[in-house]
Amino acid sequence: MPLRAPPLLPPALTVVCLGLLVCLGAPAAHGADPKVKSAIAMLEDNARLPFEQDKRERAIRDLGKIGGKEAAAALLPVFSDPFVHLHDRAVSAWITMLKGSQAAETQTWLTGRGLTHRDPHVRASVVAALGAGSGTEIEGPLKAAIAKEKKASVLVALARAVTRLRGTPELGGVLLEKLKHKDGAAVLALALAAAEVDGKDAVKPLLATLRHRAPLARAGAVYALQSLDALPAKHIDSICTDKDPAPAMALAESLEFRTQALPWPGGGEAVLERLLGHRIWRVRAAAVQGALRLWDKQIVLPLVDRLPAEDGRLKDDVRRALETYTGKALGSDPDLWRAWWTQNSSSFAAGERPAKDGAGNIRFRPASESAKGGGSTTVAFFNLPLRSKRFAFIFDLSGSMRNAAAKGSDEGPTKLDLLKAEMRKTLEGLPSDTEFDLYVYRYWSKYPPATKLTRALGKMKPCTAKNIKQALKWLDQQEARGWGAFYEPLEALLADDVDSVVLLSDGRPSRGRYDRDERILAEFPRANRFKRMAVNTVLVGTKGADRKFMQELAAATGGRFQEAGTK
Repeated sequence: MPLRAPPLLPPALTVVCLGLLVCLGAPAAHGADPKVKSAIAMLEDNARLPFEQDKRERAIRDLGKIGGKEAAAALLPVFSDPFVHLHDRAVSAWITMLKGSQAAETQTWLTGRGLTHRDPHVRASVVAALGAGSGTEIEGPLKAAIAKEKKASVLVALARAVTRLRGTPELGGVLLEKLKHKDGAAVLALALAAAEVDGKDAVKPLLATLRHRAPLARAGAVYALQSLDALPAKHIDSICTDKDPAPAMALAESLEFRTQALPWPGGGEAVLERLLGHRIWRVRAAAVQGALRLWDKQIVLPLVDRLPAEDGRLKDDVRRALETYTGKALGSDPDLWRAWWTQNSSSFAAGERPAKDGAGNIRFRPASESAKGGGSTTVAFFNLPLRSKRFAFIFDLSGSMRNAAAKGSDEGPTKLDLLKAEMRKTLEGLPSDTEFDLYVYRYWSKYPPATKLTRALGKMKPCTAKNIKQALKWLDQQEARGWGAFYEPLEALLADDVDSVVLLSDGRPSRGRYDRDERILAEFPRANRFKRMAVNTVLVGTKGADRKFMQELAAATGGRFQEAGTK
């Protein structure tokens, strides 16, 4: 599955486009602030030098510190740059400007020139910056932008910006008019924002959205109506039997609202049990999370009842949810849990519910606290227990994987050698009914920066001797070259029916749409909300900030972290 960089323009056309950007608000070089001119020169002089992109990142940060309309406009060409990680850096620079000494001038330029830019990518980026760096004074421009916007990606950004603001009377009604948009992701975001801004006025349009053709739109309506305590009980059955899992997943997430339609205790328990036994695994995964969000004694026995019914990753999820709620590590034997609960239920007190993370989830208790009674599977990858039946292995084979695996040594097996040997051992130990594939995402160190996601088998296949041989032959041919990128390969796997990923790397990503820790940790869990793919991470050879990031990525998706060579 190739993931292509934006097409490059011929040199003559590039000159024309830069001239147009000047007309749209970018400063002419002779009239610019000297500091702005210097930053622009650094951006342009290093545009075709892959190993000098750190200088361009610094130039973007410098523009953010300068602020004002000239600096803001100077960032426009960045959004067509083939080094896509710079796009997000430009948004951060605008946010910095909106908090600096020239914030008012920057905001005026963004709400004027930026919100009306003809490129939807630019408009969405402007909205993201305004939403993170401004206050309620931008209500009017946002309302005008929502009213005329047609592009789904921009509407998503606008809806998210609205939810970041507090006290938004000017925005009333404009969101509701967009709930008929055909794009499900856009309507999902709009529905959540409308419930917050319009309150009870949103109920009738949201009820109509329950019949939307796009599953994500229906999911948004379910969650929004539940948040308003306005979902009629008569719709519960159709939501649970929807052919797409998203609406039922939204229902599972919303059980914590304890509404009139789904009171707790009351009708909510029966619906939780129904969702825990749903035919689609993603709904069951969301229901496990829904149980943790409820944080109530009544969730224990429904979870225990799922232990004998589940296998693979879902069985592990149920066990970890029980351990997280009770603080007990009793393994996967339902009889042990029932016996313990019979003796302790009357006196048991779980304590205060842990805070939800940025994606709204209650994280499982860390592996170090729930290792006892782990599970039946003994196969591991670098001591990471593999308990799924559908695994995708993603390898970051950037140039640093050519380095020696032993810490502080320049000799001995490389990190790539270590990976190949471990992968052979792992595949030969997996049960034959386990489906798998191996992936490498390439971000070549050249200009333009070609990118591609390649895979060993072409699709998920059983772990037979023939498929293992093919996968290992493919892996033996792989080289460690270029840079590492995480967001794109993980996003690509969301389109497949993979419940668990093992991501191996020797550090944090250095390229890709999102290359900074906090941005990946914010954006991927959001993209993963209605997929529930667990990302298990394995770190080879380094610690410190790399270790912390890999731990956080695993925890944010319900996966596990493992450092290669440790237990």
